[in-house]
Amino acid sequence: MLFLKCMQNNQKKLIVIVGPTATGKTKLAVKLARKFKGEIISADSRQVYRGMDIGTGKDLVEYGVDKPSRGHSGAQKGQKQVPYHLIDIINPKNPFNVAKYQKLAYKAIAGAQYANKLPFLVGGTGLYVDSVIKGFQFNLDVIPSGAKRSVGIPFRKDKHGIATSACWPPRNDIRRKLDNLSLKQLSARLQKIDPETFRIIDLKNRRRVQRALEIYYETGKKKSDQQEIKKPDLDILILGIKFPLEKIYQRIDSRLETRIKEGMIKEIKKLRKQGVSWKRLDEFGLEYRYVSRYLRGLLTYDEMVEQLMMAIHHFAKRQLTWFNRNKDISWIENIREAEIEIKRFLQK
Repeated sequence: MLFLKCMQNNQKKLIVIVGPTATGKTKLAVKLARKFKGEIISADSRQVYRGMDIGTGKDLVEYGVDKPSRGHSGAQKGQKQVPYHLIDIINPKNPFNVAKYQKLAYKAIAGAQYANKLPFLVGGTGLYVDSVIKGFQFNLDVIPSGAKRSVGIPFRKDKHGIATSACWPPRNDIRRKLDNLSLKQLSARLQKIDPETFRIIDLKNRRRVQRALEIYYETGKKKSDQQEIKKPDLDILILGIKFPLEKIYQRIDSRLETRIKEGMIKEIKKLRKQGVSWKRLDEFGLEYRYVSRYLRGLLTYDEMVEQLMMAIHHFAKRQLTWFNRNKDISWIENIREAEIEIKRFLQK
């Protein structure tokens, strides 16, 4: 009764659960959602794609899904399914971005609140989480493709012939010039132009690095400055799962071994048969990047495992760096601490 009363008086509340990969966010969130009559909104940039199950660790069985998944026999008998959102919503061949995610996340949160359920935003994609809790406004994106320079206003060019201020050439011209640069050259330029984006971006993902530069050359504004903020009308509690970094690395290594045994390589072969290009798989990063390179013969099996393991370690460290910047996060070590924080939050 106390919980129902709290919910009726707190329709704008949102619980956010974040943390690096392999810290058990989904398992914890599902237990909390069951206890507090909640719904889960995933904040994972790759779990939105259908068919990318093992590599992204969807763990749908945790939600109470009856269908067997990842070597499990399915949900426990009599276990009620926890509603979840923004998982398996798009074909991996199709584009998706944070602006689309934000719109869908707000819709899912509102739907849960309308049903008198407590929404839990759960995931490790920092930009997706921040887009919701900070309320980024995505109205300052790039100028329309093919837009022309204003007549009579000069623009400076750098040594590669790319405009750097005042007015900009058509997008295709910018992209063509950047295409001629190596990833190392693109990364060095991004570090100079936009060190904030350079610090958090996947520097092995050429598409993302180049896109960050294109945004600057097309608009005259750094990617990190593009996001105006309008705080959402939500009362938010942010919980972060805390583990020592070495423990996280151990969990990553053990989980990778498990995922390979459960058929991660077969999953990626299947995506290829369904028409997902090698380039697209590489863009997804981590498991999909390194397994696809192994399947193309660019890496041996042992090289693939070793390089992928190290890449996930570095990814977890970047996630920690991202979340440590947010001083509003209450760090917890177990479900008991999470329950105490949530009860206190709901009774405000």
